[in-house]
Amino acid sequence: MMRVVPVLGALVGVLLAAGCGALPDMSALDDECTRGDKRFAEKLDALTVLEIRPGGATLLADGAGHGCGDSTGYPYASRWYHTGISAEEIADFYRDALPAAGWKLRHADPIHAQQRVFRGARLCFTRPVDGVETYLSVGFPGALDAGPEDVLGAGPADVDLHVMADPEDGHVNNC
Repeated sequence: MMRVVPVLGALVGVLLAAGCGALPDMSALDDECTRGDKRFAEKLDALTVLEIRPGGATLLADGAGHGCGDSTGYPYASRWYHTGISAEEIADFYRDALPAAGWKLRHADPIHAQQRVFRGARLCFTRPVDGVETYLSVGFPGALDAGPEDVLGAGPADVDLHVMADPEDGHVNNC
């Protein structure tokens, strides 16, 4: 099913230009997140998988959020944790912990000992939530170390858990 919000917004503009003034309040059309999407985002935000983190990892101030993605409009929830361990140790932790919680590894970017981790590298897992295929991305948004700007250093890394789904047609792929 295609999202129709941008089309409806354009239609409202055409009708107003044509002099049709008795239209319902269309302010909700400014947000591509439907009521159902907002409810699903709240459901994603309540998933206990977002609380799974390596020992000693702490949630950053303002590190929790949910809603609909700015570019996609799809429901999401996320957590951003600060850790004192490397991206490799974080990846190893989630390679074990998430399958134990029922999530299936779908894709893993190279994250190996003694090698730099490219920014944007992540582990991707899937699992149905209320019958909707849901994607969980484990990423490394931490500070850059010495080296090219697109490469994370070998030191402690932050970790971002981002879960996303499209309850309408399920074709979102966050991995």
